[in-house]
Amino acid sequence: MICASRISLSSWCSYQVRKRPLNKKELAHKEDDVVNICANGLTVHEPKLKVDLAAYVEKHELCFDVVLDQQVTNDEVYRETVQPIIPIIFQRTKATCFAYGQTGSGKTYTMQPLPLRVAEDLVRLLHQPTYRDQKFKLWLNYFEIYGGKLYDLLSDRKSVLYLIMNK
Repeated sequence: MICASRISLSSWCSYQVRKRPLNKKELAHKEDDVVNICANGLTVHEPKLKVDLAAYVEKHELCFDVVLDQQVTNDEVYRETVQPIIPIIFQRTKATCFAYGQTGSGKTYTMQPLPLRVAEDLVRLLHQPTYRDQKFKLWLNYFEIYGGKLYDLLSDRKSVLYLIMNK
């Protein structure tokens, strides 16, 4: 697979993926690991059936700016994906870290420790002489979108508003 080189941090968007390990249920059913990781991409081997019920595998090659395997820790995920954008926030811009995936894909496992780490790094930087007297204001939101509703995860998962899709 040939993928373009990584997007620099000066770019407005970076696409990153973390492969999750097979879960206990998948291991118990002896399911195959259908995702292979290469340098900055991954290949998904999707088992399919033809109309005549002949089995075949469809190969999907996907490129990302960062690809992390199932052995990385949440600390490594933070250092590789989120921590590099923290200084950019102090250039009077905004930053968003967004996790997307189907239920059971590992979003909560990956994202849950990140807001605390972000807050720690932001507060540490705010106390540095360079930023101390600049009167920065800090807002941190942590939301979940589920079933067409937006939940505030920093306020006991209270529903924030109903999302209107396709209107």
